[in-house]
Amino acid sequence: MNPTATAKALLTDRPDLSLRELTDFAADMDPRDEDRFWAGVRQVNPFLCSEWH
Repeated sequence: MNPTATAKALLTDRPDLSLRELTDFAADMDPRDEDRFWAGVRQVNPFLCSEWH
């Protein structure tokens, strides 16, 4: 599963995940995959990271 799809799946299964929990999950990703992960997070929940737009 690619990082964007992973983020979407995580937030679909657990929409109450905090920013801290997502940050912990992404901590071991390489920078490119981490960028894709956060792009997926923003697609599902744009208000979670609203200051990043």
